Amino acid sequence: MYDTIPSLRGGEGGGISPKGQANKKLNIKKEKSDIKEEHSKENVEITSSSKVLYDSICIQMRFQHYINTKNLCYELINNFPDSIESISSLSKLYLSVLRADTSSQAFSTLKTFYENLILNHPSDTALIMSSNYLVQKCKVRLGQYESAMNGFEQIINQNPYSYEGLLASWDYAATSLLDSLYGSGGGANNLELGMSDLEFEKHKDGELNLKKFQISNSKSQILDDDPKDKYDKKAFTKEDRKVIKENVFNSYNTSREKEVEIIKTLETKVAEGKATKDEKNELKTKKVLSEIVKAKKPVDIAEHIKIVNDNIHVLFGSASGSTNENDIKNIIPTEYYLSQNYPNPFNPVTKISFDLPNDVKVKLVVYDLLGREIKSIVNNVLTTGKYTFEFDGSNLASGVYFYRLAATGGAGDFTAVKRMVLVK
Repeated sequence: MYDTIPSLRGGEGGGISPKGQANKKLNIKKEKSDIKEEHSKENVEITSSSKVLYDSICIQMRFQHYINTKNLCYELINNFPDSIESISSLSKLYLSVLRADTSSQAFSTLKTFYENLILNHPSDTALIMSSNYLVQKCKVRLGQYESAMNGFEQIINQNPYSYEGLLASWDYAATSLLDSLYGSGGGANNLELGMSDLEFEKHKDGELNLKKFQISNSKSQILDDDPKDKYDKKAFTKEDRKVIKENVFNSYNTSREKEVEIIKTLETKVAEGKATKDEKNELKTKKVLSEIVKAKKPVDIAEHIKIVNDNIHVLFGSASGSTNENDIKNIIPTEYYLSQNYPNPFNPVTKISFDLPNDVKVKLVVYDLLGREIKSIVNNVLTTGKYTFEFDGSNLASGVYFYRLAATGGAGDFTAVKRMVLVK
């Protein structure tokens, strides 16, 4: 998607100039009842329809009118908590609060709002899981680093084969850095969510083994509240906090059981030789995720960036360029793609990655600013897959260089050029 709306910072909560397009009224046909809100000298007229409200949220977000966005998100989630748009608005609400008001009171209020959603919608698994993740993000903003790390670790342990678990592992690592720098109001270490511990083991045949569920703690221990999680005692009783924990427990348990059934089905199909290419790739992806989704504490930002980068390369790239089926642990590409080299700028080594959806003749060449060929990295026929090659600029002077990928012999020729900077 290409955003053609000009973005000039200014006004309350950011956005474009009051004289610009954002000052126009959005007039949408009334369906139930009109809601009129005025923020930053704007009057946005909308209707109480989840689809219309969500469209208005997206428009206001693009205008960077975060106060409008925040209030529209509250309106949508409160009135249509069971809608698909409501789930999508949860993260937009967090972002709009982050941009419009970074005070501790704002995030305390937001955290309480998410917890109320968990309390009052016990059967909505998607709503609860999304809200629980954002509760941890609010804790980070409130300086409750150890408590947030507990929350992220719970998500990691219960989602070791999902992208949510991967994101939680990155957030855990970032939060651990903040905790080491600034300290924390904290929480209880190793406070267990107490859901079934689905253990993955790698057999010599490369298949995933789903061990029998084990519950290590009693339910009463599981539902004990984090003793250092600062919450609004006027909004929640001790019984409410226990129900919140129980709803989170049940939601993750339900989600996990569904995931287990999916994995069992995929393994059965692969073992019987009935799996499609997409199903094989899905199982491989889950295997890779189960290996890399772990709680890690980097010593500094550089190590954190390396962890994230390595995870991305393992999932979406092949460090060795191997095309052996057992070594390809990512989804097969569907289109040609040349990635930006990483790191960039670099000194003196960088990596260049690209995707090939077909078996083709590949030439990857580095040129200087005058167009002279510096080095031919690849000049060979490669099969379908994701590749990463290393370029060493030890013998070159600092400056701007270009690398060009040319693929011929497939369904259609492909050429792409990108720039990189060597700094010594």
